[in-house]
Amino acid sequence: MAKYELKVAESREEIKQYEEVRRAVFVNEQGIFNEDDSDDYDTIAVPIIAVEAESGRVAGVVRCYPIENGDWVGGRLAVLPEFRGRLGALLVRKAMEEVQGRGCRIFYAHIQEQNVKFFERLGWSLTGKSSVFSNVVHYDMKVVF
Repeated sequence: MAKYELKVAESREEIKQYEEVRRAVFVNEQGIFNEDDSDDYDTIAVPIIAVEAESGRVAGVVRCYPIENGDWVGGRLAVLPEFRGRLGALLVRKAMEEVQGRGCRIFYAHIQEQNVKFFERLGWSLTGKSSVFSNVVHYDMKVVF
């Protein structure tokens, strides 16, 4: 199994690779966005990356941003196809650790239908809300610390 360094993206190069992974997955692979998946939350988000140790390449990403009452939202979890298998769980756990360290009490996410069971295995629960975004069913989920 490959080894990864999970960390907050800080350098210009890390941010560039973080954005490239998101574009590769959400624009090119899944077609959820037309050209770019960035939004206003990116200005306040904490970008987390998984860097593959051997190549130094960013293999997966996730972002977290604060909302009211000290709660946080996670999103844009993306792993390049050649790195899939366990890396998503590492990224979610790192995001949970990061926001908990910043005082988060409840961590929310808008999860694609095929990933609900994955998040449940990591301790998340459904909030009861669902929606369709770009023809993909999403469910609101949360984990309470």
